[in-house]
Amino acid sequence: MGALILFIAVIPWVYFWSLLPFRLLHALSSAVSIFFYHVFKYRRALVEENIKKAFPGINSNDIKTISQSFYKHFADLFIEILKGITMRNKEFKRRFEVETLEEVERILNSGKSVIIMAAHLNNWEWTSALSLYTKYPFYAIYQQLNNKYFDSFMRRNRARTGLHLLPTYLTKETLKQHQEDRKVALYGFLSDQSPTLKKTKLWTTYLNRHVPAHTGAEELAREHDMAVFYMHLEKVKRSHYKASFTLLTDNAVSKAPFQITKDFLAIAEQSIYQQPEYYLWTHRRFKHEKPL
Repeated sequence: MGALILFIAVIPWVYFWSLLPFRLLHALSSAVSIFFYHVFKYRRALVEENIKKAFPGINSNDIKTISQSFYKHFADLFIEILKGITMRNKEFKRRFEVETLEEVERILNSGKSVIIMAAHLNNWEWTSALSLYTKYPFYAIYQQLNNKYFDSFMRRNRARTGLHLLPTYLTKETLKQHQEDRKVALYGFLSDQSPTLKKTKLWTTYLNRHVPAHTGAEELAREHDMAVFYMHLEKVKRSHYKASFTLLTDNAVSKAPFQITKDFLAIAEQSIYQQPEYYLWTHRRFKHEKPL
């Protein structure tokens, strides 16, 4: 009952803020970022520690510069997620451009499904716009929300672009069923987070640290003979992004174990080094690290 009351209380405000123009939302975001960084200092020590670990030898001035820029972007993420709730598909495509999709489409047209691996860089939430660029169904793997009303709302809302949200606990059986039905589709995985230690199968170097890595996307690609692409997200300007794709493999079983995951992390690093201020530094990304 409490979950429903919370949903009923919050949703009108969600729509209120979502319907405001970007100009006003950006002004709000700029003010919020100041509070995040200077007043509340939301996870500021963690953000600065993560940046320092990821960039050995970085000086304090550069840490401060990246951190301040990160908080401006972090605040923008909130307003972009809100705005995405009511944003028309035409506007979505204008603000989330997609390039180099031809190779992905070629493989899909051949009858082989595709896994898209991405990092928490720029606005990964707007990747739902990818559904507007292809005729093939796109499934984004996600952690189901505890509040079933918010979870249902999010699933319905994302479906406006054609995106299907697939809970992690249903991923294996869903892909198996799709394989049996010969259904060709795209599956999106955010694979740069730190897994729980009991599920860890691979330790490798990422952002200059020795850390555990998620291997689920690679394992599913091997099991179901799917091609794997990396999606690079670039922030072109405020609330405008561009996605491009790099083939990691179109023959997963031919790769050495965990090589796909290592290749993904290596290319994700390069994307982060290009725009470090737009990476999600607020997570305890290196909480399980071991000495190099």
